[in-house]
Amino acid sequence: MTWIRYENGFKWIYNGMIITFTLFLFSFILGQELLGACFGAVFAMLGFQNYYFSKVGKEVTFQLQGKGNRYLVGDEEELVFLFENGGVPIWNGTLKLSIEDAVAPREDNIKHFSGIYDISVPFAIGQNKRIELRIPLEGKKRGLSRITRVILEIPHLFGDGSVMMELNEPVRFENLVYPKVKKREDHLQSSPFRPGEFDQRRSLYQDVFQPIGTRDYVPTDRFDQIHWTASARMQKLQTKQFLPVSDRTVILLLNVIEKDHRSQEFEEKVERLASYAEYCESHNIPYSVAINIHTFASTPYFYLPNGIGKVQFLRTLETLARLSEKHAKMPFETMLLNLESKGKLPDTIVMISHESPKIKALIKNWSKKYVVKLDAIAEKGDDEEWNKEQLDETGTDS
Repeated sequence: MTWIRYENGFKWIYNGMIITFTLFLFSFILGQELLGACFGAVFAMLGFQNYYFSKVGKEVTFQLQGKGNRYLVGDEEELVFLFENGGVPIWNGTLKLSIEDAVAPREDNIKHFSGIYDISVPFAIGQNKRIELRIPLEGKKRGLSRITRVILEIPHLFGDGSVMMELNEPVRFENLVYPKVKKREDHLQSSPFRPGEFDQRRSLYQDVFQPIGTRDYVPTDRFDQIHWTASARMQKLQTKQFLPVSDRTVILLLNVIEKDHRSQEFEEKVERLASYAEYCESHNIPYSVAINIHTFASTPYFYLPNGIGKVQFLRTLETLARLSEKHAKMPFETMLLNLESKGKLPDTIVMISHESPKIKALIKNWSKKYVVKLDAIAEKGDDEEWNKEQLDETGTDS
């Protein structure tokens, strides 16, 4: 572990050693043994301090317990440091941390500026000892928080001055604060136009492995659908009935470009996507996620492949926690057209975006073959008007 050392106040120690040694010699030359002994004691004290601070902190190492903490807004966790000292003991030191403000210390009166919290805690460790240092933190807002600076300050034993050691390597530890998740009361419609495995009353497809009863035979029924045992019992032909099923896969599309460059709108969109992901997870619905953030992968935007359950939900939350307004963005319409051309669109689509003429035209076209829901932030009452228009024209939730 590499530290950069800054030494402050050593000049007066060196000058003091020279002066006291000179006075010590003069005292013995003049026969003042008691005065010489006093100057000798001061010289020894300054020499010990000089030796101590030339060695202190050179064999201090630490590691953080775990690879990172995960928070919900308002949750509390502890940052746990494991320090080890193979050199001389450290007394009355101070550990100073700078940490990004997605998380915040629970103490009051902590310095906070430019998105950084500065935390100071007392520090002491003996020779060849290991200690555990715990710093309580609280999830403050959605985002990623890293430790940007670690400084260990050790004051001089006598007089002013100190040795300050700054860590000269990155700390590989992340605090992730997940976005707020709200329970959704609405219902995501599934499409009756694609076979699947989800129960759907109105569907063109049936699961032949899930019989639910019989009905009277009609001439359009196939021969292999006749239930012979039930027909013999009822003395007339009976046809097997199966559970109607359809595909219920959903894609969640997030437009991170704000209409009026408002960070509040950005955060609201992120929270809405997290709420839809929670709805899909609680209803056991497979879903994928696409966000118009530029990437350097084969897919030029962020795309989380289709998945289901808690693992998919945690991946989604982690992605949203890392999302930032500073990321490079691509036009939302470009991403939508790319998804359609590559066949990545399921029959149920949720768009979380502000409205625009291009998006409205695209939704109107897609509504002929997909179930499309536009979740737009209402402004000046035009959201209600748009929803009513879509219901009248396409019969689709927008």
